[in-house]
Amino acid sequence: MSERAFWVGTYTGGAGDGAGIYRMTRRAGGALDALELAAEAVNPSYVAVHPGKDVLYAVREEDEGGVAVYQATGAGLREIGRRGAGALPCHLSVAPDGAHLVVADYGSGTVRAYPLDGDGGFAGDADAAEGHGGGPRTDRQEGPHAHMTAHAPDGTVLTTDLGADLVRSFRIEDGALRLAGETRLPAGYGPRHLVVHPGGYVHVLTELAAAVLVLRPIDGYAALEVVAESPATAGPAGDPAQGAAIKLGDGGRFAYTSMRGTDVVTAHRVRDGGAALEPVADVPSGGHWPRDLHVDGEWMHVANERSGTITTFRIGGNGVPEPVGAALSVPSPVCVVPA
Repeated sequence: MSERAFWVGTYTGGAGDGAGIYRMTRRAGGALDALELAAEAVNPSYVAVHPGKDVLYAVREEDEGGVAVYQATGAGLREIGRRGAGALPCHLSVAPDGAHLVVADYGSGTVRAYPLDGDGGFAGDADAAEGHGGGPRTDRQEGPHAHMTAHAPDGTVLTTDLGADLVRSFRIEDGALRLAGETRLPAGYGPRHLVVHPGGYVHVLTELAAAVLVLRPIDGYAALEVVAESPATAGPAGDPAQGAAIKLGDGGRFAYTSMRGTDVVTAHRVRDGGAALEPVADVPSGGHWPRDLHVDGEWMHVANERSGTITTFRIGGNGVPEPVGAALSVPSPVCVVPA
């Protein structure tokens, strides 16, 4: 496999040791190196790339949050626009057609859709959908906490709300976010991240219950129902275990989750076309407090925020990742995306 470049989002200032968005290179043998600061930024914890342009988007995860757009210029980034957001924007994704950027604001519980122009820049202000509700965990679910945005094959925007135990479905119509439906999950589970399996099912990693829920679409992706639940780890999750990220590998044959606290990555075998998951192995994440992970063909890169490392694994034929070489030192990494 040839070399590949990646962007890394970090925490900065009082939240972490990073200075902004970094660029690194994965060599053909799997090793990571050539770390460079691509752009100074405040808490660009999550970043996303445009599907057709050399453009990168980043949140500014603060109480008075925002989002910024950058033009890639070789190994660097040049800011070309920014907009305000709600409190603590923590995740963002670009629609497959490149027409909108969708952002989840954890602190305010809002979801925002920003129109984009043909070059990937902002084309206007966002349309916002307010969150609502709460859950039984009064320390974490005192109100809505939007946590992730993703795009289903039919164009539906799927969002998780950790505070309200909801997956919310939106359609973007005439530039506006229209609520298409809400799926209530078990109380106190705290949904964090999700992926859409090629078989159509939605796999939701919960932060507060250390579980993975499988949802089946019953009305496109406007309505979903929980059809299965499995542990987020192969062994006991431990305390305090907090699920972080879920990704698919090998065309959907396997799923991978990261667990903070116990600091493991878990390989799950996907069964019945996505209808069920079976955890098969827990692997140490190679650092402390694993956040995002990226499956890069036969490789996997795990961002360990509190140890300041990104660990690379090779994924074997059985789907279980094995560490490759030494971890790369990166200050307070949170997410890893291909450049």
